[in-house]
Formats: sequence, structure tokens, C-alpha cells
Amino acid sequence: MAITTLPAGGDASVASVHQSSKTKIIFITLLFLLSLASFVCQTEFTSQAYQMGFSEPILLLLLTHGLWWLLWPIQAFAVSTWRTSGKIKQIRNKRKQLEQLYQQLESNDNNGGYQRLNSNSQLLEHQPLSAIPIKDVDYLSYFKKCIVKQIHNVYHSSILVYEANVNDDKTTENVNRLLDKNPHLSSSSSITQCLIDLNHSPAFKYIFWKSLIITIVVTVAGITWYAAMSMTYASDVTAIYNCSAFTAYAFAIPILNEKFSWLKASSVVIAVSGVFIVAYSDTDSPTETKATNGDELYPYRFWGNCLIFVGAILYGYYEVLYKRYLCIPPHLSKIITPRRQSTFANFIMMWIGIFTFIILTTGCILAQIFHIHNFNIFNYGEKTKTIYLYICGSMVNNLLFSGSFLSLMALTSPVLSSVSSLLTIFLIGIVEWLLFGNKLSFQQLIGDVFVIIGFSILTAASWKEISEGNEDDDVETASTLSFAISTDGN
Repeated sequence: MAITTLPAGGDASVASVHQSSKTKIIFITLLFLLSLASFVCQTEFTSQAYQMGFSEPILLLLLTHGLWWLLWPIQAFAVSTWRTSGKIKQIRNKRKQLEQLYQQLESNDNNGGYQRLNSNSQLLEHQPLSAIPIKDVDYLSYFKKCIVKQIHNVYHSSILVYEANVNDDKTTENVNRLLDKNPHLSSSSSITQCLIDLNHSPAFKYIFWKSLIITIVVTVAGITWYAAMSMTYASDVTAIYNCSAFTAYAFAIPILNEKFSWLKASSVVIAVSGVFIVAYSDTDSPTETKATNGDELYPYRFWGNCLIFVGAILYGYYEVLYKRYLCIPPHLSKIITPRRQSTFANFIMMWIGIFTFIILTTGCILAQIFHIHNFNIFNYGEKTKTIYLYICGSMVNNLLFSGSFLSLMALTSPVLSSVSSLLTIFLIGIVEWLLFGNKLSFQQLIGDVFVIIGFSILTAASWKEISEGNEDDDVETASTLSFAISTDGN
């Protein structure tokens, strides 16, 4: 493998560990707003699709979570395209400057004009005019190298996670040493060779298997939601499932070694209590215990509630597992830039999406073959096109929400991210009131106030971990080198 030369690192980053990072605060604020807006949009698009007759929740789970794999490739392609276009613009500007110099030289005396221009131009470095080149660039090769650099970026982050969790290396000084002790990726323009090197690295194998385990946990949690929706009231499902904020805090104490705080615990309890108030603010649903034929509407309500309670535990467990094993470790989270942490979150999201797609696609195919369930994909009459437009909207917004939510967990904590997501209940109520005329009951408003108070208290209690960070780091410098030197000379 090629050996990438890294700059000499020091402990400059450590000196500013306890400083407030404006970049981190801005990142978290933007991600928070994006997660709220995208979740509200996803909810409304999904709701409209169901109201028009769509009845395949497992298929919808496949189409949303299964497409998480798109986010990091889209990011890598967009960043590489932007950098390549910048290179093209740079070359064109240089070419234009040289052409202007040529024209000026031709209009002046060959000696006097040349000397005057040469004294004011760094482009003509005491060489004959005919020897000044206008260098062309292989833009395709440059684009491929930009892709390779994106792979290097996430690989360097993978090493930090791997070394902390497997080798228990908790160093905070000269973190480039961690990169140097691991296999180096090819720095040539060959994307294939870079991916082959990545596949054989211990750090990537660690990320691969941890992502698979966490995918299984979150997929089972998601399935419990859809299964419980057919067994019990939607209000029960909403209230109990959002208890994942509490279970996340419960798991964070032993797994993340988070110190118990009465302030944080009370904020979670207040927010979850608000969810229960909102969920049961509509008194019609719980009292309608009889179906139109006289039978009990939800005879398995108790078991449905038990099932969704398991889902709430699993979802809180998934959030803490993700933070523990697939995020930049705590001792480095304050000195690694938020941009790097968010990029790595998208990389992890890609692998969770790949595994989700494989698991759910296999399950759907087997269910169809053995006639366990016949999926109605396109048979919705004239509404089919409209339904899938809503589903496409749901898919896009799910990508945005999931990407921003995982990044929030990477930059803050799973508890804060879970409680912040509860604010969407308040926002959805406002949106449906403004767009569809759904009335907001007094009880629902009281519940919303509880959620807002709980979130505000938790934000204040967590402000130190939210704001502390660094604007630059050694690994950031290493990964953003134009193109690292390598032993193969490429």
C-alpha cells in the first residue's frame, strides 16, 4: 500500500479543548433546524400517502431507511465536483491572464515591453515567452483523486474510532501517530485500489461489523412500530415509542459512562410526560373501544403496547450503541472538527442503509414467495402516481432527517438528540393547524409546553458538551492535504 506522508502534529489542538467552538455551535444549530423541518415534512408526506390508500408500511421502511446508503456517495460526489469545478475555474483564469500578457507583449517592443511586464508579473519568471506553458489538466483524473481524498477522510476517522475502542488508545496529542501505525491507503487516482486497501484495513472491518449489529437493532425497533400500529391505538404507540428518550438516558449511564444528573433526568421525564399528554389529548380514540361490527377495536392492545415498549427500549439502545462504537470517541470529540464528525456520520449512515436494504429486501422477497404477505406496490388506481410523489417526498426528507439526526448524536449526545426530536410533535400540531385546520386542544398545548420546557432544561444542562470544540485539528490537516505523497510516486 502507498504510504501517505502526514504533517508533523503537536498538542496545539489540546490547548483549546475547553474553548467554545463557534463552528460547532453553528453546525449543531443548523442540523437541529434541518432535523425538525425534515421530520415534519416526512410526517406530512407519509400521512398524505396513507390517507390516499397506501398500505405497505414495511415497504415504506425499505424505501426510506434502505436508501440511507445514498447520502455519503452524494456528499462525496458533490464535494469532488465542486473541487474539480474550482480547479477548472483556476486553470481558466490563469490561461486568461497568460493570454492577456501575450497580447500586451505583442503590442510592445520585444525587449522593452517584455522587461516592463516581466518586472510586474510572477507568471513570467525570467524565461523566453515561447517557453511559458499553459498547462492542461486531466480533469477526470483530478475528479477521481478528489473522490479518493474523500475516502481517505472517512478512513482516518475510522482509525480514531477503531484505536479507541479496540486498542484502548486514548491519546489526545499528535493524533497523526494513530494514522501512521495503521495501513495506509493508496493515494493514486485509482478509486478501485483505494477501496481494496480500505476493505483490508482493520479499522474498516471494525466499522463494517459494528454497523451490521446496530442495523439489526434499529431495524427490529422499526418493525415493532409498524407491528404495534396494527394492534393498538396510534396514541399509545406515539407516547410509548417516544419513551426511547428515557431509555437512551438509562443506557447512556452504563455504556457511555455518563454521570447521573437529576437535572438531565428530570428534563427527560418532563419532555416524555409532555408526549403522553399530547398523545392522549384526543379523548375520542381511547374511548372508541368497539369496532363497527360490535367487536373490540383493538383486542390485542396490551400486547401491542408491550411490543412498542420493547421497540422504545431497542431504539434507545440503538442510539447509545451508535454513539459508543461508531462516533468519534469522547476524548477526541472536542478537538476533532464538527465537519469531520458529520462527514463520518454520513459514512456510517451509508453502511446502515446498505444493511437495512439487504435485510428488508430479503425479508420482503421471502414473504412474497411463501405467500406470507402479498405486497401491493402499484395497484392504487388513479392515485398511484400521487401516492408515489408523496412517498418520494417522504424518502428525501427521511434522508435529510436521518443524516442530520445521526450527526447531532455524533456532535452532542443521544439523549439530547432524542429529546430534541420530541419537539416535532409540537411542530406537527402547528403545521396541521395552519394547513389543514386541525384544532389544537388546551391539553395538547399543555403537553407541548412540557416538551419545550424539558428540551430547554436539557439543553442548558448539556451546554458545555454542545459548545466545547476546536476549529481545526491534526487529522483535519492530514486529510485535506491536496494530494499526499506516496511511495508509488502517484
